[in-house]
Amino acid sequence: MRRNGRTPEEGDVPRDRVRAPVLAAWCAPGLPVAALGLPVVVYLPPHFAGTLGLPLATVGFLFALVRILDIPLDPLFGALMDNTRSRIGQFRPWVLAGGLLLALGVWPLFFAEPGVSAAATFLALLVLYTGLSFVNLGQVAWGSRLSPDYGERARIFGVWTAVNVAGTLSILFVPPALGLLWPGASGTDAIHAMGWYVIALVPVCVLAAVLLVPEGKTPAPPRILRPAELGRLLADRRMLRLLAVDLLLAVAPGITGALFLFFFTAARGLTQGAASGLLLFYFVAGLLAAPFWIRIARRWGKHRATAFAALWKGAAMLGVLAIPVEPLWIPALGMAAAGVPFAASAFLLRSMMADLVDAQALDRAEAGRPETETSGLSYAALTATAKLGYAIPVALTYPLLEALGFDPAPGAANGADAIRWLEALFVGLPLALCLLAAALVWRWPITAERHADIRARLAAVRPDARPPAAPPAPAPAPAEARGEAPAA
Repeated sequence: MRRNGRTPEEGDVPRDRVRAPVLAAWCAPGLPVAALGLPVVVYLPPHFAGTLGLPLATVGFLFALVRILDIPLDPLFGALMDNTRSRIGQFRPWVLAGGLLLALGVWPLFFAEPGVSAAATFLALLVLYTGLSFVNLGQVAWGSRLSPDYGERARIFGVWTAVNVAGTLSILFVPPALGLLWPGASGTDAIHAMGWYVIALVPVCVLAAVLLVPEGKTPAPPRILRPAELGRLLADRRMLRLLAVDLLLAVAPGITGALFLFFFTAARGLTQGAASGLLLFYFVAGLLAAPFWIRIARRWGKHRATAFAALWKGAAMLGVLAIPVEPLWIPALGMAAAGVPFAASAFLLRSMMADLVDAQALDRAEAGRPETETSGLSYAALTATAKLGYAIPVALTYPLLEALGFDPAPGAANGADAIRWLEALFVGLPLALCLLAAALVWRWPITAERHADIRARLAAVRPDARPPAAPPAPAPAPAEARGEAPAA
């Protein structure tokens, strides 16, 4: 039944709405993960190439290679996670171990000295990304278990993305705060401060989730996932479409992030401090806009909201290229407009993956295949495409810029041709990728109505998938207790 053009799931508060304290605790590990994301993409590659002395092509190769090597490990981690049964739960051990690896990986990366070797950089990145895989994969698979409701899942992952944006935004304040506390602090000092900030966040946030968030009932007993079942999971056209969209919408901002400082310093003449300040407007806009995208997803559907966000991202890149840089408030407004859709695709696609896991569970049940827990493996595939999406930009653009004669050293004089190529890569590639992603996601088949039907059919064939029964209504009080005469 529809009311005002919406299904009850889209328009009403779900019965199994996750309480705010639980949701906040579950989201907490996203803070250090997101805080790491910006330095690893935006600050560390230029720092290793321009300050620590590694060649630009070597930096691009190392940062891409670790992500690419990490990608095949994610399905393995996901399959192991699906079969994990411990005294503290299915997902908690992975989040705990990931937090430890994050802290161990941050130290040699953020506190590296000039002359650091490529081998040491590679090993530190490998430890860091393994920790990121454990925490991120365990958290999002855990989140899919918090509620079976179509609209509530949009809220869950919407709040998760908002917390991630807040984590990204928080680390942007570290260098300015350091400058106020320690006038004359260098860029290297800012990198060190970012490292300490992440190390301090990890234990607090990980323990909040582990101690305060229930895991819910595991839907299937542990069993070995056979290759044929794995093939069916990944050969599903819906899965391939979702992964392709996620890859495209990860590559596009990955290119923007990898080239951001180069674009605004070399092509637009801003200082690194002014360019970093523009990122504040970008991420603040993304954080404030998260509730807007949750409402759009409930009203239009998650897939149409994702397409709208992709089109907005692409159009915003043209605006960033066209606007002047003086006075500074003009590019600040432009970056704010570009940041509005920043958070949308991340939470919408992960919410859509939870719906797809339900649909695949129904397919297996109706085909008479054994019940298998696949949420970890499914989210591992999504995590792998996100990693590949952020590996491609550095691997592609850094060697290409070096071949085209671009000098990444701070204050270096670059020719007009090198600047034009930088602008073309910064704007043209993200625009094309966003347009393609919007076209792919527009015809996504699992709408709110379709998902409601999936959940109903799944409950009919799999009792553990049924939502908890509503508490019985209290029996009416006897007539005497109400001050009435008893019926004859």
